Amino acid sequence: MNRKILFVDDEPAALGLYRQMLQGEFDISTAVGGEDGIAMLRNLGPFAIVISDMQMPGMDGAQFLKLVRQLAPKTIRLLLTGRVDLNGAVTAVNEGGVFRFLMKPCEQSVLTEAITTGLACYHQRKEERVRIELPVYLWRSDLGLKLQSAHTVDISNSGARLAGLEGLLELGEILNIECGERKAPFRVVWTGAQGTATEGQAGLECIAADADFWKIDLSQAQDGEALMHARVVQRGLLPQEKPPLKSLDYAGHCIQARMVGGDYYDFLDLGPGEVGFVLADVSGKGIPAALLMASLQGSLHSRNSTGSRDLPELLASLNLHLFKHSANQRYVTLFFGHYSDATRTLHYVNCGHNPPVLLRQGGLFERLEATATVLGLFSEWECSVATVQLEIGDVLCMYTDGVTETTGHSVEDFGEDRLLETLTKNRNLEAAHILRNVLDAVEQFRLGKQADDLTLVIGRAR
Repeated sequence: MNRKILFVDDEPAALGLYRQMLQGEFDISTAVGGEDGIAMLRNLGPFAIVISDMQMPGMDGAQFLKLVRQLAPKTIRLLLTGRVDLNGAVTAVNEGGVFRFLMKPCEQSVLTEAITTGLACYHQRKEERVRIELPVYLWRSDLGLKLQSAHTVDISNSGARLAGLEGLLELGEILNIECGERKAPFRVVWTGAQGTATEGQAGLECIAADADFWKIDLSQAQDGEALMHARVVQRGLLPQEKPPLKSLDYAGHCIQARMVGGDYYDFLDLGPGEVGFVLADVSGKGIPAALLMASLQGSLHSRNSTGSRDLPELLASLNLHLFKHSANQRYVTLFFGHYSDATRTLHYVNCGHNPPVLLRQGGLFERLEATATVLGLFSEWECSVATVQLEIGDVLCMYTDGVTETTGHSVEDFGEDRLLETLTKNRNLEAAHILRNVLDAVEQFRLGKQADDLTLVIGRAR
């Protein structure tokens, strides 16, 4: 358990007094002045607590603790002062995030109580972590080039501890971290010193506006490691490859609102020049939805492997499986489209899902409306198959309601109109670029945290 305390003062005699007062109770380090303190923080951190004098030449306590907050945001910061300075106190609170003010001279009992309380707060923060090994990639934010690969040792809502680093990281530098399909900027807040247990490791803090990079609610996750493994497994259920098509450029992406979710999309290889487009939204959220999503994916792939190309038969079998193996009132909305390169046709069944929109080259659009009810709710189920032909330049957009029901600042939804407007503006781009620009538009529109899973598949005829 980290009990490392760093005292910073410009008077060596004061530092010696602190050592004498607290000898044997804590792991004490001292630094003469702010610059020496920053060096100690870089070379010997992480410290659980930093205690600084206020009146120091060059860099005063408020300025020093502001830097400490930037370099080691999890470290608890205390300030010692011999006189009350309102402006200095305001600066220390607002910029240094001071945990507690202590008046000099400070009695041993008062100082010990403040440190003990600070340590309890520090370790409470540290306990909100999940030990999990996830592969990540590091990118230099200024160059946009891949720097190295690594893996997490543990993660929290706002950061991660990394190991397996291929090179040294600089304290305070900004890197982009990529894990799966997520990417966000992180700041290096500590690096393990040579000869210590953390040698070769580094601590990073997410500095994105929405710092919940891992989408994990640790306060509600009693078995966070198991949930993170579930998340990794679920990400693996999404398509890793795209069967080639000559006449259709396509791309898909899923952003989960929680650690695990119920949205699902897939690209099924139905033979040369034949691809099945699947987009589904499982009712509910969290683990129950994720389990049903996994069952749906497994059942669909199993039935597709038999070589059947009869959509009504395939989906009726899938419906019966979900009806028998899911809880009451659990259901799935699903869109299944079978696209043929040779004829440029899409045969589809829409099982109560949001109607995909087909933006025609001339500017008109069509909705691919429901042709069946939802899956898994009724034992008796039937559907009809509809057909549409795609011409060069047509854009097909399949999406879950997380896209159109995203709420903005005016407490209104993003809606289909904004979706169509964004598609129209970007219709001449490649599918992957259209998809990214739609997701960016939703992100910019959204107020607060993402509330629902968001999945988008774009196809552009060529």
